[in-house]
Amino acid sequence: MISVIEASNIFQKHLKLKPLGLVHPIYADRDYPPFHRVMMDGIAVSLNDYDSGEREFIIAGIQAAGEQALTLDDKKTCLEVMTGAPLPNGADLVIPYEHLKISSGKAHVIVESERRLFDNVHLKGSDCLAGEIVLNEEAAFIGPHQGIAASMGSTFNLHQGSRILLVSTGLELVEISEKPLDHQIRRSNVYALKTSLELRGFQVVDMNHLPDDAEVIAKHYQSVVAKYDILIYSGGVSKGKFDFLPNVWRDLGVQCHFHEVAQRPGKPLWFGTDKNFHTTIIGLPGNPVSSLVCLHRYVLGEKPLFVKLAKDVFFKKELTYFLPARLESKDDGHLWATPSEIKNSGEFTALAQTHGFLELPASISHFEKSQVFPFWTWRPFL
Repeated sequence: MISVIEASNIFQKHLKLKPLGLVHPIYADRDYPPFHRVMMDGIAVSLNDYDSGEREFIIAGIQAAGEQALTLDDKKTCLEVMTGAPLPNGADLVIPYEHLKISSGKAHVIVESERRLFDNVHLKGSDCLAGEIVLNEEAAFIGPHQGIAASMGSTFNLHQGSRILLVSTGLELVEISEKPLDHQIRRSNVYALKTSLELRGFQVVDMNHLPDDAEVIAKHYQSVVAKYDILIYSGGVSKGKFDFLPNVWRDLGVQCHFHEVAQRPGKPLWFGTDKNFHTTIIGLPGNPVSSLVCLHRYVLGEKPLFVKLAKDVFFKKELTYFLPARLESKDDGHLWATPSEIKNSGEFTALAQTHGFLELPASISHFEKSQVFPFWTWRPFL
């Protein structure tokens, strides 16, 4: 068996996972902001006049947002300015209404403060200059990015990302719409995996199911391997007499990068590449918790949070321990993880009240309260 760190490094080297992303980068079509933009309602004046001791200004007009910039011509005068308006020509300081008293057509400064050039002004081109890349092809499809693209007059054209096929295996599995017999269960793993992938922006995520039959598995593999970038199997990779996948892949020429990782849950994890079709092959363990943990730890490519353990944990085996837990943000400024009382890797209902899982290193058997450990979330966090 290899270590979790070794397995992670191998995944990073060989897995080329492309989520939903931009077809082309988005460039700034002009300087942003495109003018000196007023940041607070108040008056626009000359800093030189203010520094000369002037504290009373005749109001010469109002500069509204959406109007062409006015010009401040005379000393001892000001223009009232609204948030979002262009800074009037000849002005280089905005004093907010909170520091003023307005009466008889004049603005009186009633709050003394050290004022600097272009206080309360969003300077032209300070965000970006015309022609600069503001979003590259790796930009995620999130609200802020959509807003940035719209402000540049661009549409958020997206490529579909990696084509992924999820394959469940096992004679014991039936469709979720069916009523299982006493010895059967519904095939839930692929639905959990599909949702996790879709939450990360993967649009092409298809599903199939196969019986534990080596010939059927081989024929199916040959029919789909060229159509997808990544094939993810759930079940069939352990050491049971019906776990045919590793041998089928070997016989079909798939290069195995590793099989089995020193971890719990998820020890039977299998990872390889079909170089003829440049397709990645991932064999996840069939237990629900194991399959989800392996997907989130190795495949999705996210970075962990670092959280504090809310209570002592003991785990004596020399394996990396992935422990589902619930997060809580406390007023000490830290995230605390309370482990779930999960009995085994098949107890998926226990995940309902968890936010992800802790990664507890193999080198320790007693994990003490308040120690900091990596935490992998079920949902995108950052």
